[in-house]
Amino acid sequence: MVVPTEQCIAASRMSAFTAALEAHTGLLLKDYAKLHAFSVREYRTFWRFFLGWCEDIDWGGDTEPVCVGDDCEHATFFPRVELNYADNLLSLKVAGADAPALCECRADGSRARITRGELRERVARLASELEGLGVHSGDRIAAVMHNDAQAVVTALAVAAIGATLSSASPEMGADGLVDRFAPLSPRLLFAHTASRGFNTGGSPSANVVQLAAALPSLEGIVLLEDGPLPSNITLPVHLLGAPSAKADATAFVWRRFPFNHPLFIMFSSGTTGKPKCIVHGAGGTLLEHLKEHRLHTDLHSGDKLYFHSSCAWMMWNWQLSALASGVEIVTYDGPVASVDTLWRLVADERVTVFGTGPAYLKMCEQAGLEPAQQFDLSALRAMMSTGAVLYDGQYHWVREHVGNLPLQSISGGTDIIGCFVLGNPNLPVIVGEAQCKSLGLDVQAWESGSPAHGVGQLVCANPFPSRPLGFFGDADGSRFHEAYFAANPGVWTHGDLVEFSTQGSARMRGRCDGVLNVSGVNVGPAEIYRVLSDIPGIRDAMVVDRRASLTSVAGQGVAVAAGVPVRSRERCIVLLVVLQDGVALTGALQSQVRRDLARRTSPAHVPDVILAVDALPMTHSGKPSEAAARDAINGLPVANAAALRNPACLDMIRQHPGLNLAVNTLPPPGTTRETLEPYLQALWESMFSLSPIAYDDNFFDLGGDSLLAAELATHVHQATGLTISLATLLTAPTIARLANMIVGDARDALSESLVLMRAGVGTPLFVAHSITGSVMECLALIGALQSPRPVYGLVARRLEGNEPPQQDVADMARGYVDQMRIVQEHGPYALFGYSFGGLIAMEIAQQLHRAGEEIELLCMLDTYVDEHCLPWYPWLRHQLGYVARQCQTLREMPAARRGRFLRGKFACVPDRVRLRLGRTAHKPAFDAVGLPPMLLRVRETMRVAMTRYRPRRYRAGPILYVNAVTPMVERADPMPLLRRVARAGMKVVEVEGDHTDMIVEPYMLAVARTLDDALREDAPPSQPPLRSPRSSTGSGYAI
Repeated sequence: MVVPTEQCIAASRMSAFTAALEAHTGLLLKDYAKLHAFSVREYRTFWRFFLGWCEDIDWGGDTEPVCVGDDCEHATFFPRVELNYADNLLSLKVAGADAPALCECRADGSRARITRGELRERVARLASELEGLGVHSGDRIAAVMHNDAQAVVTALAVAAIGATLSSASPEMGADGLVDRFAPLSPRLLFAHTASRGFNTGGSPSANVVQLAAALPSLEGIVLLEDGPLPSNITLPVHLLGAPSAKADATAFVWRRFPFNHPLFIMFSSGTTGKPKCIVHGAGGTLLEHLKEHRLHTDLHSGDKLYFHSSCAWMMWNWQLSALASGVEIVTYDGPVASVDTLWRLVADERVTVFGTGPAYLKMCEQAGLEPAQQFDLSALRAMMSTGAVLYDGQYHWVREHVGNLPLQSISGGTDIIGCFVLGNPNLPVIVGEAQCKSLGLDVQAWESGSPAHGVGQLVCANPFPSRPLGFFGDADGSRFHEAYFAANPGVWTHGDLVEFSTQGSARMRGRCDGVLNVSGVNVGPAEIYRVLSDIPGIRDAMVVDRRASLTSVAGQGVAVAAGVPVRSRERCIVLLVVLQDGVALTGALQSQVRRDLARRTSPAHVPDVILAVDALPMTHSGKPSEAAARDAINGLPVANAAALRNPACLDMIRQHPGLNLAVNTLPPPGTTRETLEPYLQALWESMFSLSPIAYDDNFFDLGGDSLLAAELATHVHQATGLTISLATLLTAPTIARLANMIVGDARDALSESLVLMRAGVGTPLFVAHSITGSVMECLALIGALQSPRPVYGLVARRLEGNEPPQQDVADMARGYVDQMRIVQEHGPYALFGYSFGGLIAMEIAQQLHRAGEEIELLCMLDTYVDEHCLPWYPWLRHQLGYVARQCQTLREMPAARRGRFLRGKFACVPDRVRLRLGRTAHKPAFDAVGLPPMLLRVRETMRVAMTRYRPRRYRAGPILYVNAVTPMVERADPMPLLRRVARAGMKVVEVEGDHTDMIVEPYMLAVARTLDDALREDAPPSQPPLRSPRSSTGSGYAI
C-alpha cells in the first residue's frame, strides 16, 4: 500500500477544492466519501462550482440552468454556456507563453520542443488556413495521424474553428479506416503518408488513397509530412507546413461555441460489427478532463505528462486536454523497440506522470527490468495504468523496481472519453484496486436492475457532462439507447464488471460480455488473468467459451476435443496463452496453471482446454478482442476483422490442432492395480484434456471439483460396476492412491465420514461439511493455513444405495462425534464449518460439551440460519425487507412478465411447507439445478436439515464468527439469534467479499489468518494422543 504523506495531502488540488467547496456550501466534507456523496447528490451545485473554481478557464454566458433533465439518457448540461476548447487548452492565463507545452520524441532519438506561445501561434495559423479552405463550424474532419506534434496542431486547429475531429492511426488497415470514416462524410482528410520502419497495416499512402476513394464527400487532403502520394489522386492536396506558413496567426479570431458543440467523434472497437461513431461535446470533454487532471491526478503547471498511446485511442485525447492545466505533454512517434524504450523516454524527458498499460508492465517484469537502477527516475512522482485490468503482481513490481510512488489504476472508456474510477492524491493506493469513484459520477455495481452485493455491472445512475451527445447518424437515438440504457432505463450501463469495497475503492473484473458460465457459476476472465499474471513463462492470455454438443462415452471411449472434456455438455472453457520465447506448453506448465487457478480462485475457473498460440487478436487501440477469439474458436466468421490490428492470428486459432475432435479409447480397467492405474490415467487425461498426467498428480490441483468427481465416479461405476463415494477422492486424490484404495486393503475406509485433508502435528482441526455434503470447497482455505495441525474433514454419509438419508443435524453430529473420537479421544476439540457447516460444527460442539469435553475453538464461517429460527422482531424485519424487494422488482418489471413472476413465487409455497415437515422439495434450489443426481440428492437433503435445525443455547465457550462484508440479501441476518444463543460470548471478524468469495483468493487469505490467530490463541498446553483412523483388510474392489 502506498500512503500519501500529510504534506502531499495538504498541498493537493483535491484538498484546495474541498476547502473551497466547504466554504461555499457551509458543509463539513471531512473525507473523500462525503465529498463524493455530495458531488452526486447535489451534482448541479458541484459542476457549477467546479466550473467557477477553475478561474483560468474562459467561457461566456449563464451557468443556469446547470442541467436540464434528471435522467442520464436525456439530460443536457450548461445549455447557455459557450467556450472554445482549443483556446482554453492554449490559454496563456494557465501558463505563460514561454512555458513548455509539447515535447515531440521520435523513433531516431531526436526531439522537438514547443513552447505554449509557439504552439498557440501554429494552431492559429492552421485554423486560419482551414477557414480559407472553406472549413466551417460543424464540418467533420478525418485524420490518419502518428502521435507527433503535427497531430496535436491539427487537432487543436480543427477544434479552434468549431469543426469536429475524428482520428485514427496509420497502423490501421484501409478497411478499418473506411468503416470508421465513411459514415461521417468528412470534408477534409489529414494524413501521415510516409512509411516508417515500424509501420504495420500496409502502405500508409496506399491506405490513404483507398480511403479517399471511399469518401465522396472529401474536398481535399492535407499531408502532415512531405510523404508520397500517387499522382492519380484528383483531389486538391495540401502540405501542412507550406500553406499554413502563409496564414496570419494574429488575424485568427478565437470564437466561442455552445457547451455541447460536437468536438470529437470517437469509435467503438468494432469487433462485434461496424464501429459506433460516438459524438462528444466540447464542454463536457473539457470539464471532465479538467476535473480528472486537476483533482484526481493532481496535475499542476510544470508537470510533464507522457501517456503511451496512439491517435486511435481516447487516451491521446485525454492527454491532449492536459494542456488546459498548464502541463507539458510528451508525444512519441515510434515503436517499443526494446523493453526499456518507454522508461528511457521517461528518464530522459524528466516525466513526472507516466501512463501505460498492464501489458507493458508485465513485459518489463518478465524481462527482469530494473528501471529504478537503470535510469534516473527521480522526477517521476506518479504512474497510471489503463486499457486492461491491472493485477496485483504489477503493483508489487512497480513498488520494488520503480519506486514507492502511486500506481493509479484508471478505468472508463471511449464511450465517456474519461474515467469512472481513477486515482486520488489524498487516498492510499491499495494493491489491485482503483482508488475511488470519479467525482460527480454516481458509479455503482448493479445486478438485475438494482445495486449488487459484490461484483456487478458498472453503471452511472446520475447525469454527467461527458456523456456523449449520441451516435452520429442515429437520428432517433434508438441505437444509443440500446447500447447504454436499454438494460437499465435512465441509468448508464457501461458493460464492465466491477466490485466496490466498503471504502469506495474499486476492483475491475473485466467486461460483462466476456463473462463465462461454468455449471451455473459466473466466472470473470479477469479473475483468471490475475492468477496467470503471476505464472512465469506466460506473456499474455485470453479465455473464451467454446460451444459444443459432445457427450462422453463412458467405459470404452471418451469423446474429447483436446477441446472438450467429459464434464462438457454444451460448452467448454478454452484458455489461449502466448508464451515467452523459449517456453513450451508442457504438461508441467498446464498442471501449474490448473493448480494455481483451483487453489487461488475456484475449480470453476480452471479451463477445460489450454492452447498455446503465437498471438491474440488485438484492436487498433491495443485492447484484446475476446469476441473475435470466441468466433474463431467456434468456427464462426469474425464480425469485423478490419477492426483488428492482427487479423491473421484468427486463422491460426481457428485451425489449431488442439480443437480437432478425437476419440480416446480407454484401456480396460481390469481387477488389479497394474491394469486399473492405466485406465484411470487415460480417463483423467480425457477428463482434463491434459497429457501426460502422472500417477501422483493431485486431482484437485488439476482443477477437479465435486462435479468432476461425480463424473469420475460415474465412469468408474459404468466401467466396473462398482460404486465409490465422492469422499474417496479427498482421501485418495491421486491415481496411485485411488487405485490402491479400490483394489487394496482400505476398502472400508471409503465409507468413513472422516477424511484426512492435511497431515500435521498437534491437536486436530475438524472441518464440518457445507450444504453440499462435502468439504471440497474449503481445500484452498485449508491449504492456506499456517498452523501445523492436521486437518480432518467431516463429510456427509453416502446417500447412494439403500442407506437412509440423514435429514437431522443432531443425528449427523452424533455420527461425526464417533468418527472424531477415532483420532482424538478427548478434548479440547477445535472445529469450524463454512456456511451450513457452521451449524453442524455448533451441534457437534454442543454434544461434546454435554459429554464433559472441552471445546478449544468453534468457528462459523458466514453461517446463516433458517428464518423461522429468528426472534420475532428480526424475523418481521426480514419479512418486510423481502416483501419490499419483491415489490420493487415487480414495479420495475414489464407488465407482460408480472403474472409469470407472481405464479413462480406462489409455486414455491408448497415446497417451503415440505421443507418444514422434513421432506425434500419438489423443485430443487436455484443453485442446485443441473447437478448430477447424486450431488443433487445430497444438496437437497442437507437443505431439509438446515431448514429444520434450530440452534440451542451454547455454553461451551466463545464463538468465533467470520462474516463476509457483502451479505446474502435473500437470507436472514443470523446475528440476532446467534448472539442470543452464544451464552459465553461471540467474536465477529469481518472479511472482504461475499459468501462465495471469502473462501477463494484474495479474501480467503484473511479468513486463513483469522483461523491461524484463533488456533494460536486457543492452543491447549498439552496435546492429547492421536489415533489413526480405523481400516479393515480385505481383497477385491472397495464398494
